[in-house]
Amino acid sequence: MQGLQNIQPVKVSEVAETLIYKTLWDRLPKKSVISGLWLRNYWNTPLWANCFLHILPIDKYKGFKYYFGSIIIVSPGERALWMQGTAEDRIQYALDIEEKTKGASTANWAGVQEMEKELLVLYEKSFPSTRGMLVGYNYSLGEIRDIVSKLNKEFWDGF
Repeated sequence: MQGLQNIQPVKVSEVAETLIYKTLWDRLPKKSVISGLWLRNYWNTPLWANCFLHILPIDKYKGFKYYFGSIIIVSPGERALWMQGTAEDRIQYALDIEEKTKGASTANWAGVQEMEKELLVLYEKSFPSTRGMLVGYNYSLGEIRDIVSKLNKEFWDGF
């Protein structure tokens, strides 16, 4: 019983993110949106959660943390390249993929950049920084939930 007191409770946000990832994994093809590489081997591994990329950084765009449309399935390496890599790193990765697959595949970073632009427009529309006479308005959790619930419904209705 000595070890029970050291068990840390799981945060609700971690459970919610895992459910979102599981839903995406179950409903979408298990291959990278960037390279088209199949990712089935990552299921039930410590790297599985790294197969999900929030296109907009969630520390800056908190309202989209639970929006299905802002998360894509990628390889863990592609996720790291998007979040921390340089443009040169991404170009080299695309060339490496093309070489390994003998031209059958490459990395489509332009598609992700286009999605990023579209998501920025949608974010500004969904969470304007001014509300009435208030500049820099902070949305409540309830307001965020209502906005994201509507966006998620629209996202899945589009499938």
